[in-house]
Amino acid sequence: MAWVWIIVGLVVAVLLSVQLGFLVPPHAVTLIRFRSGRLLVSRGTVRAYAKEQVAEVLEEAGVSRGYIAVTPGNRVAFSRTIPFAVHQRLRNIILNQ
Repeated sequence: MAWVWIIVGLVVAVLLSVQLGFLVPPHAVTLIRFRSGRLLVSRGTVRAYAKEQVAEVLEEAGVSRGYIAVTPGNRVAFSRTIPFAVHQRLRNIILNQ
């Protein structure tokens, strides 16, 4: 019976980590990673001008690393390292490409 509580605890910990921006959502259809001024699209496609704009916004905000994930319902998730002040600008760029 104790193993059930351990599994439930692990599931809750993973879900909280995703919700709080520590882990990338596993069901993301588009995944953009930013590290040391370089933008890498790991999943999905992002047009070149949108990538340039995203990189510019992240550099202006002083972000050195992080991720942006788009889930199937067009919900955009950000890592904790990306300031809340630029979330809407990034959403507009990514969803309107």
